[in-house]
Amino acid sequence: MAKKLKIILSVLLVVLIGAAAVVFTGVLDINKNLNKPEKPSDSPNAIGTDYKATYTANTAVSLPLMKTEFEDIFYTMSKQGEVHFYQASAGTLTEIPESGNFEVKAECSSQKLPAVIHYIEKDGKTDGYGLFTNIIYPDVLLYDYAFFKVTNMFGGFDDGKGTLLMMLDVDNTRFYKEDKVYSEIFYLYSDHTSKHFLSEDQRTVAMDGRVKTDYKMFTNNILAQGDSKNVLFFSSRYYVSYDETGLADIFTSGGSGTNVDNIRYIKNVASLNFWRNGSDTYYFEKNYEDNSFSLYRYDGEKATEVKKFGGDIKKDYLISGEFILTKSTGEVYNCISGQTLNIIYSCFNSGFTADLFTMSENGKYAVVRGVNGGNNPACGIMNFDANRMTAYEDNVFAYIANAHVLNDGSVYISAATGESASAFYQLTGKAQ
Repeated sequence: MAKKLKIILSVLLVVLIGAAAVVFTGVLDINKNLNKPEKPSDSPNAIGTDYKATYTANTAVSLPLMKTEFEDIFYTMSKQGEVHFYQASAGTLTEIPESGNFEVKAECSSQKLPAVIHYIEKDGKTDGYGLFTNIIYPDVLLYDYAFFKVTNMFGGFDDGKGTLLMMLDVDNTRFYKEDKVYSEIFYLYSDHTSKHFLSEDQRTVAMDGRVKTDYKMFTNNILAQGDSKNVLFFSSRYYVSYDETGLADIFTSGGSGTNVDNIRYIKNVASLNFWRNGSDTYYFEKNYEDNSFSLYRYDGEKATEVKKFGGDIKKDYLISGEFILTKSTGEVYNCISGQTLNIIYSCFNSGFTADLFTMSENGKYAVVRGVNGGNNPACGIMNFDANRMTAYEDNVFAYIANAHVLNDGSVYISAATGESASAFYQLTGKAQ
């Protein structure tokens, strides 16, 4: 027994030393996490100034804008964890003071990850952000990066004690991306101490010495689940890993007592997207008999196919909110209402295919970026009510970190000066 224990401890020590060696190499160059054209031209010829009829360049905000929970407020975050907030109004950006900040520590894999949360309070809501890296905090083992988000408690989460939720995304390739995946989620109490939302008893350890990040997965789109008494989330615990297989299930919390997550609610979903509408849950499922997938509605007892889509959901489609775009045609489908809209691709030169897509929350406006048949970068703003598209081809759209369109049709695009992303600036415009 003693010999067996010694062997196990030796193996664990090797794993931990290897993991420590990884984390102390420093954070990857997260400035390069750009939405680049899928088919970039070696020497694009779409150089011009026509886009200036719609867009104004603003160099005062030198980092990518990211959305808060408030429709008209953005934030920026540096690699040093500095956070600034900006109010958007009529195409302008005005820096506003934070409501406050506080220190937190999140326990992950027996390591306590510290961060300073900078937050905004508005209309009774709190929304805050922070950053841990092993450059800012070099004494922490196993982890090199964690993005922190703090937000209000939602109905299904509430334990009657916590005041806020705290989520962590530990994948630094998503630093400037809006579609973060939170593998750690905590109750955050008034004294800024925290407690894991879900039971960790069955969670396994990966080869890097950390607990597996696909045991539970939350995204921004699924955080607000109304006043439901249970919480749905994604998990790949029954598969090798989500990164390797792309397979996940939807789980529900509260299976056999408070704070227990042992119900496999919907099996083998095609993407990390679902939408709740009353007692119904909408999600995608792959059809293995052909190259297609389907949108399903699950009412808690049976699943009903709503719509079938041809092709691969990850290669041929883009998703923003509850809207899914067919990249090659411009058709936009609302996964909850069933409404179909169309982005006017004919405004571009032939062969346009989108590789970036975002919708306004009210569904009235969209921004698409992609390349045409000549592999030239192009970007368009669609006004669905007026059935009008404003489109331009220009190298200025080649390297985009984020694009946002608000409910009034105003557009804010964070662009890099080149592939190295040594500097950013903002393009602001308005749907016509």
